[in-house]
Amino acid sequence: MLDNEWEALAKLLKPATGDEGTGGPETLAGPVGRLHALHRISRAATRSLDLEEMLATVAKVLRETIRADRCAIFLYDQSTGTLTLRASEGINTDPPGSVTLPLGVGITGQAALTRQLQAVPDATSHPAYLDYPHVNDRPFASQVSVPLIARSPGGLLGVLNIMSLERRVFLPEELDFLETAAGEISIAIENAQLYSETDAELRRRIAQLELLQQLWRAIASTLDLPALLELISTKAIDLSGARAALIYRQPRARRGQLELLAQHPSDWMAQIGAEFDPALRPLVGEVLESCWAIWRPLSGSTESVAVYAMPMITGRRAVGAICLVFDANAGQPAQPGLLHAFTDTAAIAIENAELYDEARRGLARASALLQEMHHRVRNNLQTVAALLSLQMRHASPQVRAPLQEAVSRIRSLTVVHDLFSGKHLQEMDLETLCRTVVEEAVATLCGEDSGVLWTVEADEVWVSSRQATILALLLNEFVANAVRHGFKDRSGGRIHVLVRREAGQALLEVADDGWGLPPGFDARYSRGLGLQIARTLVEVDLRGRLEVSPRSGNGTVVRIWFSPDALPNGRGTGEGQLDPAERGRR
Repeated sequence: MLDNEWEALAKLLKPATGDEGTGGPETLAGPVGRLHALHRISRAATRSLDLEEMLATVAKVLRETIRADRCAIFLYDQSTGTLTLRASEGINTDPPGSVTLPLGVGITGQAALTRQLQAVPDATSHPAYLDYPHVNDRPFASQVSVPLIARSPGGLLGVLNIMSLERRVFLPEELDFLETAAGEISIAIENAQLYSETDAELRRRIAQLELLQQLWRAIASTLDLPALLELISTKAIDLSGARAALIYRQPRARRGQLELLAQHPSDWMAQIGAEFDPALRPLVGEVLESCWAIWRPLSGSTESVAVYAMPMITGRRAVGAICLVFDANAGQPAQPGLLHAFTDTAAIAIENAELYDEARRGLARASALLQEMHHRVRNNLQTVAALLSLQMRHASPQVRAPLQEAVSRIRSLTVVHDLFSGKHLQEMDLETLCRTVVEEAVATLCGEDSGVLWTVEADEVWVSSRQATILALLLNEFVANAVRHGFKDRSGGRIHVLVRREAGQALLEVADDGWGLPPGFDARYSRGLGLQIARTLVEVDLRGRLEVSPRSGNGTVVRIWFSPDALPNGRGTGEGQLDPAERGRR
């Protein structure tokens, strides 16, 4: 009943009883007192779904209403078959959980066993009397035990006890009241237990969803297959409560054969699992063929288990199975849908990790082949350069100069292949390329004791292997022109190479302090082979712009603007200039 219904009923009964002023709503002097007591019990039972709080309140109301020395409430545990004290009010108040009684033991146990009210004025003379509890070595004289019956037929929830130190005969209306109160308490206990179970189940579901979320995050953060398999097997046990988890995979190339990818705990197979492996493999085969989960008991020589095998399905096919091992008497998993969602996610993760591993191995093979190709091209170029050098020694002075230029161009290409084959690179910073090519060109054209000094000043600019090859040829041409024409009839000179980033483009500048350009020189109409090669490489291959102009003071400046294939990841510092005294004479 609702609070206002109880109050309305009390007002209707109150004038007819003549109970005004006879002790208040806590007494049982008449129907009004009993009605108010039931109202308080109902209100206590419905205002809180916390079982302990509700039982403590109800015990206090009952003791005050019935004017007893002690009120105790026992709850029945079906799994152990025992009654446990859960609430106590009055003298000799035992703490909850301190008293446990089997069914049939004591007056309390008799009420629970028979499902009948036990009203005993002389408790010590009752055949089932149990000598407890005492107050100053004095036992309770009278006791009423009322079974708390569940709404399901014959279901037992517990026992309500009312005790008195003095001998007392409980009136029929008092016993009727206690039975009515016991009915209210039973409903409240069922509601509180249902709420507790629902709350616990909700928390368990939330924990499972959080576990799935953690798994998805972990899967997204790693493509390392061994670590992923360990994660999946451990999380499968956490999610299902199984003893062990095994992951089987069917390789694409060997259909019908199974590979055990992972197992957890790791020592399970060594101790017990190896005995069940021959039986697990046919079970996994059935799962892969049907794409349905299978629950099956398995018996071994040492013990029996139950296995729940689930297919790992990707968008195309069943690629394997996860086997969860439970105790033989365990029931099937309570949340199969959640486990199947987990398994499907695990299947996608394993397939992604395998594809990543396969791609990584393919990249390693391609890198090895590319390195071998660079190595062979470099060797062939060196062979050609050596043959031309040999021919140059026996050639006339008119033929020797073109052959030397050809050798220089070939060795500049060899430098690029050396760099790429030695470091497994697909990209290269332009500063490293400039230093290496200029050093090799000066050494080839001038020998070891030349008077040519050179410096490189560069921002961080990265280029692809294709652009690096082209730029190496261009640098060689510019250095060769500076040495052969700018420093002609001189003991030496200076060459300065500058690399800059300018609004998404790169500038490569080569300046020398030589004799400078001849009078009336125009790069657009020059018929020199070196300049024609340079213009073709810049405009056609680099899709850039070439400029040749006099240097302020004396000398020549050659500039190239182009768009690098690989833009720099960091900031150019402008450092890297070689001091002539340090880089010195090459």
